Amino acid sequence: MKIELYAPGVCDLSKVDEKGFLHVPDGITLKEALKIIKLPLIWKKIFPCLLNYEKVPMDTVLKEGDTISIFTPITGG
Repeated sequence: MKIELYAPGVCDLSKVDEKGFLHVPDGITLKEALKIIKLPLIWKKIFPCLLNYEKVPMDTVLKEGDTISIFTPITGG
């Protein structure tokens, strides 16, 4: 199953393809997906992790085409 991922560079993005998709098994939860990319625990506690641009419980089961967005404290432009 493909999940679109917007994550900070502190994550392990080695499992994310060149188009920004994370390939995960069916039935995986948001919490389990964040473990795959090794999002630091402190990050999860301080900054919002959104599913389809909404705050949801970490035990929410992901579906094909979902989008995970992890906010970063500093952005540039």
